[in-house]
Amino acid sequence: MAISVFSANNNSLFVTNENAARNSQKTKNTEGNIFAGNFNMQENTIEIKRKLAQKRAMKILTDTFASDQKIDSSVDGLRAQQEQLKKEALEDKKVVKEVQEQRTQLMEDYNITENSKEHKDLELLRKERDASNPLSGIELTDSEKEKLAALHENGLTDYQKDMLELDGREDIYRQRAAQKETASKAISGAIADIGIERLKHHEMVDSSKQADEIMEQANKELIGSLYDEARDHIDEKMEEVQEKAEEKAEKQKEEDEKKAERKKEQLELEKQIEEAKKNSEQTASASQQDEPVTSPVVTRDTADVQNIVSGNPDSTPSEEKIDRELAKILEELKLLEEDIKGSKVDVNI
Repeated sequence: MAISVFSANNNSLFVTNENAARNSQKTKNTEGNIFAGNFNMQENTIEIKRKLAQKRAMKILTDTFASDQKIDSSVDGLRAQQEQLKKEALEDKKVVKEVQEQRTQLMEDYNITENSKEHKDLELLRKERDASNPLSGIELTDSEKEKLAALHENGLTDYQKDMLELDGREDIYRQRAAQKETASKAISGAIADIGIERLKHHEMVDSSKQADEIMEQANKELIGSLYDEARDHIDEKMEEVQEKAEEKAEKQKEEDEKKAERKKEQLELEKQIEEAKKNSEQTASASQQDEPVTSPVVTRDTADVQNIVSGNPDSTPSEEKIDRELAKILEELKLLEEDIKGSKVDVNI
C-alpha cells in the first residue's frame, strides 16, 4: 500500500493512503487521511521543555558571570587597598624624612658634632637599645656595660633624650612604611595569581560552551520526542486501517464463499431439473399419444431457471425466493410426469 507523508501548518503530519485517496470524497476524508498530529497541546509541553533548557543554560551563564563579577570586584577592592597602602607608606616615609631633618636641626641647636663626647655617648645608648632586641644579634662588651651604667647613673643630657625620642619615632614610622609596602607586594601577587587562574580555567568560555551544549541536547531530545510521538500516532492509525482492511477482506471472503456455495447449489438444481425434463420427455415419447404434452408451467419455470442460472441483472431474486421457485419447478415437473404416465394409461385402455 502506497503511503505519502507531508506536513501542514508546520505543526502537523499527515499520512495518506494513495489508494483510498482515489475513492469518494467521504472515504478520503474519513479513511484516506490519517491525522498523525495536531500538536497544539504538545506544543505547550515542547515550549515548556525548551524554556527549561534555556533557563538552565542562562543560569550557568549568569552564575559564571556573577562569579566573574565577584572576582572582578574582589580584584578591584584589592587594587584600591593596594593604592591606599602605597599612599600611607609614602606618608610614613615622609615622617621618617622629617625626623631625620629634625635630628640634624637638633644637633645644630645644641651645637653638637658627631665627634663630641655627648654624641658618642648617644651612639652607645643607641647600641644598648638595639642589643635589647634578641633578634638583632648585637652584644655589648663589659667595658660598654660599665660605661652605660655610669651614664644612667649620672643621667642623660637633654640632647641625648631628644635624639633618642626622635630615634623611636623614626623606627615606628619606618616599620609602618615597611609593613605597608610588604602588604602592597602581597596584594600584587594575589592579583597576579587570580589572573593566572582565570587564564587556566576560562570559565566564561567553558560556560558558554556548556550552555550551547545544553540547548543543542534539548533540541535533539525535543525533536526526537516529537518524531516518536508522531510515529506512535501514525502506527496506531495504520494498525486501525490494517484491521479495517482485514475485516473487509474477511467479509469479502465470506461473501465469495457464499456465492460459490449458491452457484454450486444452482448447478446441482439445474442438473436435477435437466434430469427431470429428460425423464418427462422419455415418458412422453413412450406414450402412444399423438399430441405432444405441453405445459405452460415448464416454459415459465424454465425461463426462471435460466434467469437464475445466468444471473440475469433484470431478475435478481433473493436466495429464499430462488429456493422457493426451484422447489415449485421440481414439484410441477413431478406433476407433469404423473400426467404423462396417466395419459399413457388412458391410451392403453
